[in-house]
Amino acid sequence: MKDQRARTSHERQPSSTRFGALNPALRRAFMRVNPAYFTWPIEAQERYRVNMPEHDAFRLRQEVVKTLFGIHAHTEKDLTKISDRFGDEEHLAFNRVWLHAAGVGEDFFFLNEFLDEGKTLLDFDTLYEYDYDDHCFQEQARKEQTPEYVVKPYRGALYYTWARLFIDGAFHYASLCMAAGYVYSHLDESGQEKISALIPHRYVKAKDHGKREGKGTIFSQRLEADGKEPQIEELQRRFWDYLSQRFEALRTEFDGQARKAVYMEDLSRHNDPHMTFIFSDKTALQAVRFRQFMRDCRPLIADRAELDVVIRREREALDKYLEFTCQDILANFDPKVAPFRKKRKIIIADGALNDVL
Repeated sequence: MKDQRARTSHERQPSSTRFGALNPALRRAFMRVNPAYFTWPIEAQERYRVNMPEHDAFRLRQEVVKTLFGIHAHTEKDLTKISDRFGDEEHLAFNRVWLHAAGVGEDFFFLNEFLDEGKTLLDFDTLYEYDYDDHCFQEQARKEQTPEYVVKPYRGALYYTWARLFIDGAFHYASLCMAAGYVYSHLDESGQEKISALIPHRYVKAKDHGKREGKGTIFSQRLEADGKEPQIEELQRRFWDYLSQRFEALRTEFDGQARKAVYMEDLSRHNDPHMTFIFSDKTALQAVRFRQFMRDCRPLIADRAELDVVIRREREALDKYLEFTCQDILANFDPKVAPFRKKRKIIIADGALNDVL
């Protein structure tokens, strides 16, 4: 009980005391837009930040851009055009300041993902609560779209979910991923490289690539493999089936081990400080709160070499599978009886990639 009271008292300290003074650009912006903000307790400040009125958010961004870069934006459209011209350095400078106006908790954690209407990050205490809610939503959506779809049990679903936070006071972009998904992503990359070695091929722009449709742009590429297009398509189909099976097996494996571990991989480059957080299973998600993200992660940090062992094991098995499967396809596959697959059209909505940085 004593520890609980101490933490509550700590959380109610002004943000300038707990985390250091706000960036001068943001402090000036708040003083212009909502000076009362600095008189509120932490909880009220967080509720305001995650539910900030659009007009206040625009005025804050307007002031920050003016202070940081000397650029005057009069409308939202102006801000969008300015952001579109930014490079990595400018995006980093802006995002580092803006995180204090968007994040929650000790690390000003910000989840750069869409939430259901009416929900904010403060509606979820732990990563588990958020991830389970999202899993249920996604599975229900799949069931509604395809009635015969069998809903999958929850075993942790985070897959390179985007976030931003301060780690020891330093701004970082972040990705959150389950261990099974992390291994899966490495197998996907390794498998594509192996397939390219087995049957050289390339993708070229299709005739309709780049054309406008509705409020988006068509993304379309055509496969070229020097006459072996049906064979490589069949190899890719079997590869994806294999990956899907291994992904489910890995999810079951990690879930059964219940390691309750967090692995960290620093992928930072110049003007792109990036940390990947890999969670072993749902017990790790249950132990990490959004508002105390780094404080909860640190006791769970494990050696990422544990994952490298699994990746090596799976890569060796994948290489053998692809080599055998490729030989079988080249010797026995009849492209005339290839299974029918519905052609999909990919349309990238205008502005869909604006929040990537």
